[in-house]
Amino acid sequence: MKKLFVGCFCLLALASCNVKNSDEYKALQAERDSLMQVSSQGNAELTEMNSLINDVEENFRQIREAEKYLALQSKTKGEMSNDVKTRVKDNFEMINEILKKNKADIDKLNDRLKNNSGQMSGLKSTIERLNNELTERATTISELQKSLATRDAQIASLETDVKALTDNVDNLAAQTAEQASKIKEQDKELNTAYYMFGTSKELKEAKVVTGGFLASNKILNEGIEKSKFIKIDIRDTQNIPVYDKKAKILSDHPKDSYTLEKDASGKMVVKISDFKRFWSLTKFLVVEVG
Repeated sequence: MKKLFVGCFCLLALASCNVKNSDEYKALQAERDSLMQVSSQGNAELTEMNSLINDVEENFRQIREAEKYLALQSKTKGEMSNDVKTRVKDNFEMINEILKKNKADIDKLNDRLKNNSGQMSGLKSTIERLNNELTERATTISELQKSLATRDAQIASLETDVKALTDNVDNLAAQTAEQASKIKEQDKELNTAYYMFGTSKELKEAKVVTGGFLASNKILNEGIEKSKFIKIDIRDTQNIPVYDKKAKILSDHPKDSYTLEKDASGKMVVKISDFKRFWSLTKFLVVEVG
């Protein structure tokens, strides 16, 4: 008996060794390492974006404070004193520099968001708000400069980029709208999944699974045709009825993210308790019924 146990142990050890040395195991290991690296890079990029957003927010706060003084001076009548002229001029120059920096930083954020629709997509509403804030601040400053120009010719002749910023308001608004549309489409695609149910024969005829009498069914992931599946938004789908008294999920989904339960008529329903985990391994649900 002891010899049998030792023999089994050796076989298990050998099998484990063979698995670890297999091409499939090495490929999975490489894929896992790659995913960990991508995740680490994504976290670093997300941290950098948050830092940029904080800088832009603080800069806009400084601009709004300066606007209060300029707005007060724009409502004051009469000629400006030299001290007021200097302070007004300094405020405009400071605002101009901050607006240019914020525009450059917001352009960076827009580019990052365009090229990364994963974790970054959660920042889209914040970046859209910053785009709108840039437009609003540039427009307000341009109007204040025009108003103060009536009190002093030197203010009217200030060489600033505020006008250049406001001239691009329409272009910026169009770019923002286009970016928002792209993000919306990307978001929709990220949250789209597909499901199909049918008998073993129907699934094989649809070329979704393969397998014979002695071989277990295997899903054909290569070149799978989405048109044969029912498309859903995973955020809005918790229950998927399969209209049969027997059902078996063939696709790969974490066991603790769903249950198979019967409805009032005794037909099976896939009840998804954690949609993010359920669809984390594949966006295709294949259910064999009958």
